[in-house]
Amino acid sequence: MYDDSLAIEDRFAGLLVPLYAQPLTVDSQPPVTAVIVEGPKTSLRLGDTPVLLPEPLDTVARRLLARRPGYTTTGTTSDSLWLFPGAFAGQPLSHHPLGRRLNRLGIYSRPGRTSALMGLSTQLPAAILTELLGISPETATAWCPGNWVRYAAELQGRPHPTG
Repeated sequence: MYDDSLAIEDRFAGLLVPLYAQPLTVDSQPPVTAVIVEGPKTSLRLGDTPVLLPEPLDTVARRLLARRPGYTTTGTTSDSLWLFPGAFAGQPLSHHPLGRRLNRLGIYSRPGRTSALMGLSTQLPAAILTELLGISPETATAWCPGNWVRYAAELQGRPHPTG
């Protein structure tokens, strides 16, 4: 994340796999509108609800928005709808070239995604994973250990932090 010698797009894409369990098929094709900048806060829409990006990932996202180089395109990509513009005008980057680039950096999608899902599923119920990460309810349920069915009921019994 801190290595300025790496391309900004590789740094950002490479962090989405181990932090947010994003598969390369999704990781390679976010629209520019997926990164939401509101004052000092930067969020990323992966599912239905934007995820607030922690520092320094928010800085990497802002820098990527400021200069989105194309992988094999010529000319400007500032008018592209995609965070990672592809080889053809108006098209997003395919997951194959992104995977090759990340592999050269030692980032492998499948083990990174598996690790992230294992960690996140122990902290969040399946419904929340589905909403935040944009994964299917079946996938989220399969990864979540234990019984999160009582999650909402348990929340009802807790005192509200403002009251």
